[in-house]
Amino acid sequence: MNRCTLKGLSFRYLLLLSLVWLSLPGLAHAGLQIDISKGGLQPMPIAIPKFLDTNPDGSVNPSAAMGSRIADVIASDLERSGLFQILDRKGFLQDSTSLWKEGPKFSDWRKNGAEAVVSGAVIDAGGQVHADFFLHDVYRGAPVGKGQRFSAPKPEWHLVAHRIADEIYTRLTGEAGYFSSRIVFVAERGDKKWLSIMDQDGLNRTDLTEGRSLVLTPRFSPSGETLFFVSYVSGEPRIYRWELYTGKKYLEGDYPGLNSAPSWSPDGSKMAMTLNKDGNAEIYVKDLGSGTLSRLTQNPGIDTSPSWAPDGRRIVFNSDRGGTPQIYTMNADGSNQTRISFEGNYNAAPSWSPRGDLIAFVKGGGGGFGISVINPQGNQERALTSSWMDESPAWAPNGRVIAFTREVRGKGSKLYTIDLTGQNERIVPMDADIHASDPSWSPLLR
Repeated sequence: MNRCTLKGLSFRYLLLLSLVWLSLPGLAHAGLQIDISKGGLQPMPIAIPKFLDTNPDGSVNPSAAMGSRIADVIASDLERSGLFQILDRKGFLQDSTSLWKEGPKFSDWRKNGAEAVVSGAVIDAGGQVHADFFLHDVYRGAPVGKGQRFSAPKPEWHLVAHRIADEIYTRLTGEAGYFSSRIVFVAERGDKKWLSIMDQDGLNRTDLTEGRSLVLTPRFSPSGETLFFVSYVSGEPRIYRWELYTGKKYLEGDYPGLNSAPSWSPDGSKMAMTLNKDGNAEIYVKDLGSGTLSRLTQNPGIDTSPSWAPDGRRIVFNSDRGGTPQIYTMNADGSNQTRISFEGNYNAAPSWSPRGDLIAFVKGGGGGFGISVINPQGNQERALTSSWMDESPAWAPNGRVIAFTREVRGKGSKLYTIDLTGQNERIVPMDADIHASDPSWSPLLR
């Protein structure tokens, strides 16, 4: 990746953090809500007309198209969640100008079958985009929460749309959204593999490396500002820490033999990883400040794939010490190592949910591999997917959706998402000739 491109990426990340919101007058939450915990629920019909394009003085700007673009991204985000049915704009009985300036004609929106309707306006303020929106409960005839404004530099307009989608999702489900986040992954074309980053919906993809050397397992830091990844640039697997703001890279895992499976502690101060420098694959923790290395496991089996609990007190990992790959937990100092998976002969690649309530992992059996979840006590195991090869589960920041890699025989691998009910399996859109694997989901970008 050239220096110019890297600087551009860092600048865009700084802009992500500059999004601001402003409360506008409105009424309190009216009670319209989706029970997100239920499987097989009927998606809520919601109307998202195009936002009205306006000038700074409030006059309508009929030649602008930003309002349609923002509304389209909001609609796409909500539809992909599986919780919302986006109504066709062609049938709307009230236009965007009347909706924004006069308020909803609720009888018209009831005729359209909407339970909720979004009204919004976009202000083109030179280099900035401001988007104001209101969410309305159609049957109660009242706002759901207050109006809000989100702002960003014009090149980052899509982040305004994602933030609005997050806010709508939160108000109607009671859960945090996940749309204003990004996914980093390993992209592959031909014999080249490189790191790439994109919005969670597959748009705005940027390549981070050039594919000159093999790269594996990128992992976002808790702040979303830094990555761990494994690179073979020296010919051996080594772990690097990459500051996305500055473009600086630091060699963090440079021990003899295998250096793999990096994992951030929740406070960003430590790295768990797998090393075989002493002759066997074991889990170690490195303090990133002092450089102190601590060994957590010690047995003849292979211990790998560490993942921290969100409170930092425990680590889940994979071990074949019992003869087959299984899931274990331990305290962060290596004590109290306990097996928690007992069904089947292949349970691997665990990932602890940011909510702390579940662990996702890869389960093999019946000629295929799928994504399952289990609670940290080893109970209530549930299969979410079933395929020939599903692997590398990665949690969305709200702990309700999982990204994973699916490999199809003879067709390569793509990224998919699935929600915790096991419903709403979706492919993440990207270029047809790019294969994708090893996803890592960022925190929300505020």
